[in-house]
Amino acid sequence: MDCIPLDASKEIPHNRLQISKISFGAGVFSGRYNSLEEDWPLEAVRRALELGINCFDTSPYYGNSELILGDVFEKLKDEYPRSRYYLSTKCGRYGHTKNDFNYSRKRVEESVTESCRRLKTTYLDIVLAHDVEFVGIDETIEAIEKLFELKAEGIIKHVGISGYPLDVLLQIAEIQYAKSQPLDVILSYSHYTLQNTLFADYIGRFRALGVETLTNASPLSMGLFRSSPPPKWHPASTGLHKAAAECAEVAKQHNLSIAKLALQFAFQWKDVDSTMVGLSNKEEVEDAIDAWNEVKAREKGEKTIPAIEVDVLNEIKRLLEPYYNISWPSP
Repeated sequence: MDCIPLDASKEIPHNRLQISKISFGAGVFSGRYNSLEEDWPLEAVRRALELGINCFDTSPYYGNSELILGDVFEKLKDEYPRSRYYLSTKCGRYGHTKNDFNYSRKRVEESVTESCRRLKTTYLDIVLAHDVEFVGIDETIEAIEKLFELKAEGIIKHVGISGYPLDVLLQIAEIQYAKSQPLDVILSYSHYTLQNTLFADYIGRFRALGVETLTNASPLSMGLFRSSPPPKWHPASTGLHKAAAECAEVAKQHNLSIAKLALQFAFQWKDVDSTMVGLSNKEEVEDAIDAWNEVKAREKGEKTIPAIEVDVLNEIKRLLEPYYNISWPSP
């Protein structure tokens, strides 16, 4: 099995991001997407590092994800010291309701300290204000200001935001650019998938506002495009849920995986810096790398797209057409 084009056995620059084209989404360690076996996180992270993945994303909001990830890297420290990978986490969101958000300067600093403790590190490569659409713009800017102060102290290397509505992400990026303090990172999720590619319409504008690193998270749209049903809490409409299930069935009938098709679709997009995939176990890591290598081989002309896959993708496009580029409300 090939590696993606970065070598996690070598030290990486921490003052400038050189993120692998696939990032590891550790939100799955919360258990909210599927049940988790005890040995899966260690095996998944080790395999990811072996295959060249060097960025691992988590959040206090993701249950025990930070604790699990910290314990894993503690066990791997002799094989992969801290200088070999990036740790990305978030602040501001700590639960499921709007009352569980706290973007105050005091809470941001406490949150970063807590994340460092849970992740067993003295610094964080990336800290994002989490799900910025749930709070007011002024609150978000207050949190970002504190994050940049912590960056000046060396506790954080890069500051950014995450969220679902692209217009909100753009508005905050514009404010920061006008302040001559552009965001380092923006993470957008479920906006470059089989069903929704709106991120592509915004990426040039984000670049013009000085954002250096843009991450496309959740190419499976938070479990919408997988063989098993999506999580019960998934916010997509009933119609989209039904269409996605039909897409999965069409793929299955032709011995194809809807998840692999969705990954390959996202990996074809060259304008984004990294695609973040939730990876529960080492098999899912290997599946993601297989999808990546398949796309690269096709781009080089070493492989062609099978006719049956073209037909299935056309049928998936037809099924999703009524919902194409429709974003669900958030919050």
